[in-house]
Amino acid sequence: MLDNFIKLIIGDLDEKREYKQMMKRGDELPKDYSFAFKKIQKYMYSVGAPSGNVTIFTDMTMFTDLVDLFEAIATDGRLVIDVVGSDVDKFCDEFMSAYITNSETLREKLNKEIREKFNKVGR
Repeated sequence: MLDNFIKLIIGDLDEKREYKQMMKRGDELPKDYSFAFKKIQKYMYSVGAPSGNVTIFTDMTMFTDLVDLFEAIATDGRLVIDVVGSDVDKFCDEFMSAYITNSETLREKLNKEIREKFNKVGR
């Protein structure tokens, strides 16, 4: 019970460690890659998942995979822009959409619950 209370107050320490390790790896990327990683990560957090689905942000897998990708292209000597392209928000949206695990978006769920509630009431 104490463990649950601690997680409630300060969060999951394992998740925090994982996040810090992932961010450290992002900082250790070559300068251009690190810059792109931080901007893309900020975009993904700001706009959220495509179609309002936020289930992909429940773990760091997506961002860890992004760091893995950037590490690999840096090793190959490729430029960041060669991978993300000139339409970076499209790259981000497509990258995020690969991590959607729940086929029902939050919008669809909201609409469904409201329709069901008011159809029961007789409207």
